[in-house]
This record gives sequence, structure tokens and C-alpha cells, in this order.
Amino acid sequence: MGESELIETMPGANTAPPVLLLQGTGGTNQEMLNFGRRLAPQSPLITIAGRQGVGSQRQYFRQTASTPADPQQLETEARWLAEQVTAICRDHRWDCDHLITVGYSNGAAMAAYGLQTGCLPGATALLFHPLWVPVAQPQDRQHRQVWLSAGRHDPLVSVATVQRVADACAATGMQTTVTVTGGTHHMTPGEVLQAYQWLAPRLTTD
Repeated sequence: MGESELIETMPGANTAPPVLLLQGTGGTNQEMLNFGRRLAPQSPLITIAGRQGVGSQRQYFRQTASTPADPQQLETEARWLAEQVTAICRDHRWDCDHLITVGYSNGAAMAAYGLQTGCLPGATALLFHPLWVPVAQPQDRQHRQVWLSAGRHDPLVSVATVQRVADACAATGMQTTVTVTGGTHHMTPGEVLQAYQWLAPRLTTD
């Protein structure tokens, strides 16, 4: 699969902030576009699949229980994502400065990394069940807001892990909100509703 095939967009109102959607391992662009439209009904949508693995194993970076993420791979992929989304916004005349990033699992971890390092533009993010990845040189990220979610019965990403990600974001100056549900690794309807309610007043470029 060529890099251009990893990227899909869905038009929206140019006055609304664009939304970058980063999927979990094995997710699809269509799933993320459908999900993004539920969260941000008027926004232009951008989804970019990861370059690591194929099919059900496709992700943004490789990480297992016994093998931690490779710092160089994280940096390379975060910069690539930033280059792609910046170019897409420029070509469509979407406001990259007001980009909203939405990530799930592996994609949420990549989003958290991109935000902390300053690679990804924008000031707002929603991170559903993010994995933990270390950031060697986090940047000052004042005036940015991040919503994170965790499931008490999630066998892959514990509540403590999500809180660790939130604490790392807060240490850079971001304002964080953590929502804990009684669910597993799959998102619950209530969780999605809370994300929508948190995001709704922020869907403006004023």
C-alpha cells in the first residue's frame, strides 16, 4: 500500500476546525471517518493510517508487552504524520492551527507523543485508551486541552496507564480531563457521548 492510500479526507465547513483521526491497531480509515463525523458533524476530517505492519496489524509504531516502542521510530512517524496533515490542510485551505486530534489506542499514544513533542499542530485532542510511550524531550505546551478516557476493565490499557499519559501531558502545561468508564478496551456509547459533550463547545475557530 502506497503512502497516498493511507490517507483519506472528508469535506466539511471550512470555518470549522479540521479533525485528524488516528486509529487503533488494525482499524480502518472508514471506521475513523464515521467516528469523526459523530464527534464533529461540521468539521473537515482527515484520517491517516500507520505505516507499520499490514491489515489487522497496521499501526503507527511497534510495541509489545516485552518490546518497548523504538524512540527513533516514534519520532520519525510523528514527524511524517505532522508533514502529511500540514500539507493536507494547506492544500484544502483548512486551519491547521486549530487542528483537533482524535486518537484511539495505538493512535492515541502517537497523538500524545506528537502533542508533547510539539510535532502535531493544534491545541485540542481527545485520546481514547492511549498506550504509554516515553517522550525524551517534551516541549512547553501551554494553552492546549486534552481529554482522555480509560475503561476500568480494559485488559490492554489500565486506568493507571491513562492517568500516566494525562500526567505527562499536564507536566507540559496542557489542561487535561480524564474520564473513566466501567468498560473494556472498546469504547462505550456513554464514553463517546462524554467526548462529544466535551468537544462540542470547542468546535470553533474564533
